[in-house]
Amino acid sequence: MRLCINPNCPIPDHPDNDNYQTCQGCGSELLIDSCYTVTKLLSDSGGFGVVYEAENPAGQPKILKVLKQDLNEDSKAVSLFQQEALVLGQIEHAGIPKIESYVHHTLENGITLHGIIMQKIEGVNLEQWINQRNGQPIAQKRAIVWLKQLVEILALVHSKGYFHRDIKPANVMLSPSGQLVLIDFGTAREATHTYLAKIGGIQGVTSICSVGYTSPEQEKGFAVPQSDFYSLGCTMIHLVTGKYPLDTYNPDRDVFEWRASAPEISEEFADLIDVLIARKPSDRPMNCESILKILKEIEHLDKLAPNAKTSAKRKSIKKAIKESTRKPTSPILLVVSVVVAATVGLGIGTAIKVSALGSFEEINFQLPTLQKKRLTPIRFLQGHLDSIQNIALSPDGKTIASASDDGTVKFWELEGGTNATIEIKDQGGWVRAVTFLSDRQIITAGQDKNIKIIDIASGKVVKTLSGHTNLVNNLAIAPASDLLVSGSYDNTVNVWQLSTGKLLRSLKGHTDKIWGIAISPDGKQIVSASRDKTLKIWDTKTGEPVKTLSGHLAGVTCVLITPDGKHIISGSSDKSIRVWDIATGNQLFMLTGHKEVIGAIAITSDGNYLISGGKDNPDSIHLWNLKTKSLIWDLIGHTDLVTSLVITPDNQKLISSSQDKSINIWELPKP
Repeated sequence: MRLCINPNCPIPDHPDNDNYQTCQGCGSELLIDSCYTVTKLLSDSGGFGVVYEAENPAGQPKILKVLKQDLNEDSKAVSLFQQEALVLGQIEHAGIPKIESYVHHTLENGITLHGIIMQKIEGVNLEQWINQRNGQPIAQKRAIVWLKQLVEILALVHSKGYFHRDIKPANVMLSPSGQLVLIDFGTAREATHTYLAKIGGIQGVTSICSVGYTSPEQEKGFAVPQSDFYSLGCTMIHLVTGKYPLDTYNPDRDVFEWRASAPEISEEFADLIDVLIARKPSDRPMNCESILKILKEIEHLDKLAPNAKTSAKRKSIKKAIKESTRKPTSPILLVVSVVVAATVGLGIGTAIKVSALGSFEEINFQLPTLQKKRLTPIRFLQGHLDSIQNIALSPDGKTIASASDDGTVKFWELEGGTNATIEIKDQGGWVRAVTFLSDRQIITAGQDKNIKIIDIASGKVVKTLSGHTNLVNNLAIAPASDLLVSGSYDNTVNVWQLSTGKLLRSLKGHTDKIWGIAISPDGKQIVSASRDKTLKIWDTKTGEPVKTLSGHLAGVTCVLITPDGKHIISGSSDKSIRVWDIATGNQLFMLTGHKEVIGAIAITSDGNYLISGGKDNPDSIHLWNLKTKSLIWDLIGHTDLVTSLVITPDNQKLISSSQDKSINIWELPKP
């Protein structure tokens, strides 16, 4: 049975839907992302989403989670929904559902629904499981195995810079293999930013609360990674007692008196659970590794014969539990300027004295600082098997081409699905550069030292340009001047005639690899960026170097010429962006904010805003106001070096690629 996911459809399970591509009840498309068939409604009682079972073309069951239509205009709800796709897309583990794609499904009335296609986890959640047992508690051996599994999952989540914020039995699935799977990452947040923003007095941070499992600080909006440990402890109380945690809570003493309901649990394991649910985050374990260490010692103790369980061994465990909460002797001073949600302007910078635990008792306020906003992608495109090194947008603005070290160029619809529509395999190894010659032809270059003009429809090479003696890393074209420029690891820049493929001249002068090139709109000047820490301005007609720009402290990775042709902007491994006057060669100003190497830059068509991408994790992309020389937005999505950035001609969307093998599409904020 094909189901329609239009929330306003009068007959979503119309009996004739199996025979048509559109719903016979409302006219909406039935296939999701052109390939997934919805077969069953699983739940519509969640706060954010409606959950369906779906099938891929091979008939394999999947889960489709759809954001409720009435939340489409709620930017915070959309952001939380996208967060689930973002987090799941970054983590590979048997205890975390795999995401297949983030989809947009347009209904007959023009409304677009947000959806996530993910792995279906067979089995029941732990809340259902313990109810099926009529509240019978689990034995300590099973409790240790399950706690260990959950902590190992959390260790990976925390290592990626996130924490879950909503651990409870209903969000833990028990698969047929016995592996626990942590689900519902829609409430996951980037570590530290949530509570730092709240403490800094910035409103708009969503507080997530599941009564009976949520930590005291999270109920007040100050969630930290150790808040997950509190929820984990309450979940274990539910499992080892068979009782809802609050049923064991004594409000007069402000403690959970659960031990009497779990007589089979050892004192050592009970002590661990109690330290997990300590009232203050600073009294809980520092990290997942310390919890796993304690569990290992408890497992070892449990395997010993009763007469071998000496007081010394028990004391060793108690010592390990105590040490798990130990803070460093000298707290770390973090000076943070944090902005979440949707307010712009001047805010209060927050100086927070914080231990490795994320304790936030000591707070000072410093000078006002410009607030930044944060964006997440609207779509994720995945399919390459290795790093994506370059992307390009077709002249008609409809198609993205991506070049990858997996030896292929893939084509994607900017406004379409999440799967590549065409793939061209290159026999020359890594493909490092791609650009459109027209809507029908592309130019590629890479490891085999050659430049190829390729017909997109057939995938055949129309013309090969040979002349470089090492990998070709960059391409730039000036169609009006009939020019193609290429940069290579052979330290040269070659200038080609597009119409004939003839090599016009080779520009020599750099002493190391060419990492970036740009050609002026009129085709009269070329700028090259090199690992030798310099940029060179060349006269295209003569091939002579006009100026050498020095100032970067490390290799120059990327370069562009502003739309008015007056300035050069460069990014470098020295983590800085520099703006130069093209006429004089003087450095005008420098932008700093990246913490790691910068891999790509792009500028809006009006020349007012610059976007830069680097290796910072998780905020690897920054949006700058060039007039005020200020950083105004952080874009959160990629997990490795950003290699290429393309802004659509209308300045409404950004396309980014990364060595994390993915392409992200973003809606750019209006100035």
